[in-house]
Amino acid sequence: MTTVSDSPIPRLTTEPRDSLTVFLLGARVNALLRPRRWMWVGAAFRRMAAELEADPGLGMLHSRTLPSMRGVTVIQYWESTEALLSYAQGPTHSSAWRRFYRQGGDAVGLWHETFEVGLPQAGAAAGRSPEESAPTQRGYEAIYANVPALGLGRALGTRPVGRGTQRALDRLALRRARARTRAAEPAGEDGPTRAPNP
Repeated sequence: MTTVSDSPIPRLTTEPRDSLTVFLLGARVNALLRPRRWMWVGAAFRRMAAELEADPGLGMLHSRTLPSMRGVTVIQYWESTEALLSYAQGPTHSSAWRRFYRQGGDAVGLWHETFEVGLPQAGAAAGRSPEESAPTQRGYEAIYANVPALGLGRALGTRPVGRGTQRALDRLALRRARARTRAAEPAGEDGPTRAPNP
């Protein structure tokens, strides 16, 4: 016979780390009665999760999947934004994203939000100039395709994706550029002048 211990669960914290990237992503089923139009998304999520768990060198530190009635939310912790974006450009993710756009329709929606946490991270793309690769401000970015406003979109509002916001790196760079512009503005009597949020 086993007994349940009455000892309390200890309070814990994390090991210190200068920076990391938190990535939230999800799928929302919009057409429950057309499973052939959206079942492939679950298979693609599982394939990517297996690939990331099998190779720690890809940069994902941990992942947790939270199912819901109409879809799934995945919380991932990455070594860096550079590692995340490198994986996103790889064949497994790229083929799933292309299929989503090729198939079109509104049977399923996809979304993600990226948050850079801690000290500023280095530039996140191969082939960037030394100036572009220098450590920059922390940033965040998001995209929502065929889903209602949620998360950051609900908190801050949304706007259409345009020429300068097609890629995650472009959206992160936009936030970083605004932060650099604000930091470079001369301080007035009341402190730095701040541009209004978009």
